[in-house]
Amino acid sequence: MPRRVVGILSLLLVFAFKMRAQGEVVLSIGGEPVKRTEFEYYFRKSHKRTPDSFLSSFINYKLKVRYAHDTGIDTLSAFRRQMAWYRGKLLKKYLVDAEKEEQTVRQLYLRSEQRLQANDWIRIAHISKYLPQNVGRQDELRVLQQMDSVYAALQGGADFSALACRYSDDTTCKNMGGLLPWMPVNKNMQEWIDKLASLEKNKISAPFYSPMGIHIIKWIDRKPGISFEEKREQLLNYLEKNGNRTWQELSAGQRERLAFQVQELHDGLLAACLSQKYQSGDGTWQESDLEHFFKQHKSDYSWDLPHYRGAVIHCKDKKMASAIKKQLKRKPVSQWEDVLHRLIGNASFPKARIETGVFQIGTNRYIDKLVFKCGDFQPDPALPYVFVMGKKLKKGPESYEDVKDAVIKDYQAVYQDAWLKDLKRKYKVEINQEVLKTVNNNGSN
Repeated sequence: MPRRVVGILSLLLVFAFKMRAQGEVVLSIGGEPVKRTEFEYYFRKSHKRTPDSFLSSFINYKLKVRYAHDTGIDTLSAFRRQMAWYRGKLLKKYLVDAEKEEQTVRQLYLRSEQRLQANDWIRIAHISKYLPQNVGRQDELRVLQQMDSVYAALQGGADFSALACRYSDDTTCKNMGGLLPWMPVNKNMQEWIDKLASLEKNKISAPFYSPMGIHIIKWIDRKPGISFEEKREQLLNYLEKNGNRTWQELSAGQRERLAFQVQELHDGLLAACLSQKYQSGDGTWQESDLEHFFKQHKSDYSWDLPHYRGAVIHCKDKKMASAIKKQLKRKPVSQWEDVLHRLIGNASFPKARIETGVFQIGTNRYIDKLVFKCGDFQPDPALPYVFVMGKKLKKGPESYEDVKDAVIKDYQAVYQDAWLKDLKRKYKVEINQEVLKTVNNNGSN
């Protein structure tokens, strides 16, 4: 990370710490104080009319943040990458003056022009597999074997871009076929410089090692210097990361607002990562849990209107419909789409289309006509024969799968309530009612 941004982030951390250390404590979570200024910042962004009505949701949020922090989510590389990206976007709003942006980019180029023209510039593409410093010999050999296979494919005429998209670990350029921006030859790693010295234009190197891993590179082009137009995008990226304003140029109000926003970004991302982990079902529920929950609350999922569980299938004619029915009736509804897709994947088998699900009367014109005997439809001329397979559900859903989305939502709500109660037992919540009364009721939006 650029030194200038690191310095600004350090100042932000100090500034945020000072703000959090000042003022009255409105509540504490597991002994960690929350100042009135922080509470008011969030309250003013909420749609609640009074601090008391906002307090419960704020406590739940802070409990999640505290638990996420204690479990080390903010130390994970995925979290840090996301945080760095969002923080960069936020800092740009304050540190990049849009009116000065183009002027600053040109000044950066002019200051560096002599250096930029003094070196040869090269455009290369690469396929790289990164190896950790403590990689085991077996894993290293597996990666080397994979890169040898990639090289053999390239020697046989395979497309470099396609293989880079599929195999390279460099996420910044793999989707562009491994193509890197123009750069001075001497700015590459020494191992790359050595390899380029013996490589001809448009030729591909054999796999080779560097401290980062194993690489295959392709020399695309080379020239003695680089123009402003060719360098502009990289200079804009540099400006976005570094800004064209300094911390000292920001007003006191801007500094305070930025510090709060960085803290909000950090805590919000922590809470979001934690919620995603639990809502994804990772370690929180299994199919049997959902089935049990559905049976306990089955009356909550009754229907006022009739439904049909099954499929609508469009095909060429009645003979083809019979062949499809023969294949599908042996399988559960959940597998019908896969079975039909495998069938029509065979070039000798005519095309067909299927739509599966639980259909309420009035939501599908084909079901309405063929099952509930109401309405009408015009068949697709290319697939004129339409038929249904399945059964009517007259007394409501028979399985949690008939209302799976609703069951998951309700189950997660119950689970989260129990989980938050556990967090409140783990982290004692203490509220200073006297300070809470002093919070400005007119501050929210």
